This record gives sequence, structure tokens and C-alpha cells, in this order.
Amino acid sequence: MNEKDPINSLNEIKSMMQKSSKFTSINGWSGIWAGFVGIISAAIAHFVILENSSNYSNYQEFSDLSTVKLKLILLGIATVIIAATGGFYFMIKKSSKDNIKFINPVTKRILKRFCFILFIGGIVCLLFIKNLNLLYFAPSTLLFYGLALFHVERDTITEIKYLAIAEIFLGLLAYYFIYNGLLFWLIGFGILHVVFGIWIILKYRNKA
Repeated sequence: MNEKDPINSLNEIKSMMQKSSKFTSINGWSGIWAGFVGIISAAIAHFVILENSSNYSNYQEFSDLSTVKLKLILLGIATVIIAATGGFYFMIKKSSKDNIKFINPVTKRILKRFCFILFIGGIVCLLFIKNLNLLYFAPSTLLFYGLALFHVERDTITEIKYLAIAEIFLGLLAYYFIYNGLLFWLIGFGILHVVFGIWIILKYRNKA
């Protein structure tokens, strides 16, 4: 028997254990896709919806713009659907390439934990929209998204933790600079995802 066989066997066992205990199908292209969708969404919100609003210049009266609210909510829903669809496509493609079943106990556990935090965040955002105004929408979505990522970081690749911390930090910062929510939303959901995706692609390509 070749002397390297035991080492190769141990490496294969280690790899199989990691794949069975962690979600490793996160693809850098998923982040890039989500980032570009976020950037386009922010551009539409600023240049199409808000610029065409006659009262947008008076940001403090933003709570009275029911039509603008509806358009932004619909844009937000469309953004999530499109970003998630593309993200899942790239992750499923990576799972297939790595010969890993995409829907498995780890995936289900992550989705439950991730969606629970997002569900709570969604309720908070709706309450803000109903009772106050849209100023708290961007900070809240960033904060709860970051908390959801941080809640599942132990079950996936290590780099997710850094993305989660960055999103949480941006969310808190957006609460302080409350009138610049769309800018922070652009950075958090757009630029940050693109940078994260490129980082993942380069890092794991070099490892390969």
C-alpha cells in the first residue's frame, strides 16, 4: 500500500465531515449577483421613485408619501426575490459541482435560523413603516440581515462572520445618520456583497 494512502484517506474523511456539518456551497458569484441587484435597486429607488416625488426634497415629510411607500415596498420585495433566485442558482450549481446534495439537514437548519431572524426584522420594518416613516427601514433591514448572517455563521464558511459584522455595523451607523439610509443600503446590500463575492472567488480559487 502506498504510504500516502492513509493521509489521503484522512483528508477525504475530514472533507466529508466538514461538508456534512457545514454549508459550504456559498458561491462568490452569489454575492456578486446579489450586490449588483442591490445597486440597481438603490439606483431605481433614488433616480426613479424618489426623484419623481414632489415632496422628496422635504425628507421629514416622507411619512406622508403613501404612494412612494408602496413603490419602495414593492421594489424591496422584487429585489429580495431576484437576488435570492440568482443566489440560490449559483449555490445549487456549486453544490452540484462539489457532488453535495443542496437540500440536506444543514441547509434546512440554516434556513430556519436565518429566516427566523429575517421574519422578526420584517415585522419590525412593517411596524416602522406603519407607525413612523421609511427613515428606519434601511437601518433595520441592514441590522437584521447582519444579525441573521451572524446567527448562522457557525454552520457555514468562516467569511460569513465578517460580512455579518460589517452589515450590523452599517445598520447601526445608518441609525445614527438617519437621513442617509439609502446610501447605507447601497453600501450594505450592493457594494459590500460585490466585494465579498470577489473576495470569496479569489480566496478559494487560490486555495484550489
